Amino acid sequence: MSCMRFRSVVFILGLLVAAPARAQVYPERAPSAARVRGEQQRDRARQARDRDQNGRDEQTERTTRTVRIGANGELDVANVAGDIVISRGAGQDATIEIVKTSRAQSADEARTALGLVQVEVNERGGRAEVRTRYPNSDEMRGGNRRNLNVSVTYTITAPATARITARSVSGSVTARDVRGELTLESVSGNVVITNGGRVAAAKSISGNVEITGAEVDGALEASSVSGSVAARKVKARQISLSTVSGNVAIEDGEATRVDMQAVSGDISLAGALARGGRYTMNSHSGEIKVMLSGTIGFELEASTFSGSIRSDLPLTGGSADGRGRRQREVRGVYGDGSAVLDLNTFSGSVVISKR
Repeated sequence: MSCMRFRSVVFILGLLVAAPARAQVYPERAPSAARVRGEQQRDRARQARDRDQNGRDEQTERTTRTVRIGANGELDVANVAGDIVISRGAGQDATIEIVKTSRAQSADEARTALGLVQVEVNERGGRAEVRTRYPNSDEMRGGNRRNLNVSVTYTITAPATARITARSVSGSVTARDVRGELTLESVSGNVVITNGGRVAAAKSISGNVEITGAEVDGALEASSVSGSVAARKVKARQISLSTVSGNVAIEDGEATRVDMQAVSGDISLAGALARGGRYTMNSHSGEIKVMLSGTIGFELEASTFSGSIRSDLPLTGGSADGRGRRQREVRGVYGDGSAVLDLNTFSGSVVISKR
């Protein structure tokens, strides 16, 4: 058997204004008592949310910075707590909208906390760095503080072909319509790339990774430890997706080499195969599904220890001769056999079908 590798008032009260004697009054236009009570309740709920779920006051601070990095410049953003959202802009500049949000027991405390968290922006020679700086432990003790509940959100527009690196410890990182090289990472949050040009890395420790519409000259790699990894309508010479706990999926991908790995999760591939392509899928505990379109045939080698193997496409040769044969190890050829499918799962089934 092949070796297997193991991822909310508006308070609206229509007061009837004292009208001239001949003026008409329309009672149906006055809000009912039930409606007023409902709106009051919603207002109180909204105010409670504004004070945070723990009864804290919330304060925000907004600033905008512009850095000139040039069409092919580089932007490097590192955040601690908060999302990073990147999209394509025009011209040679990158615009960075910075929103700091602080929550504390009082408004004064929240405002003070905002000042303790700084955003440093440095630029030189076509490169800009953005860093979120929190007070160190000595500064916290000097201010008699134990906790600091401040998050920072970055909304960035950058030149279309800029090279961008963005990382957040606790927050999601997303990029859209950026054709330059992208390196996006999160420790606790999702990573999402849409219409990316060159994806150097897309990684999360605890979160999902999704890539849609990317075109990469070389290899595309995406991974998560606890989360699903998906690639849709991507083109690359090689696509490598992996997770420890989660599902792995490719839909309408184009590559001559595909490697999909999951320790605990399902693996699925949907679309056409590439002539001469090699597709390796390994799961320790999960199902493997291959749903094919197009006319390219394949050579199959599949195995499972606890599950079954089913091909709805007629296989010839090897140990699977015929349609729908269910076995734990199958070798065979479909059509011209120009692609290779190497499918292995320890606890799960393997299913090959027409899309």
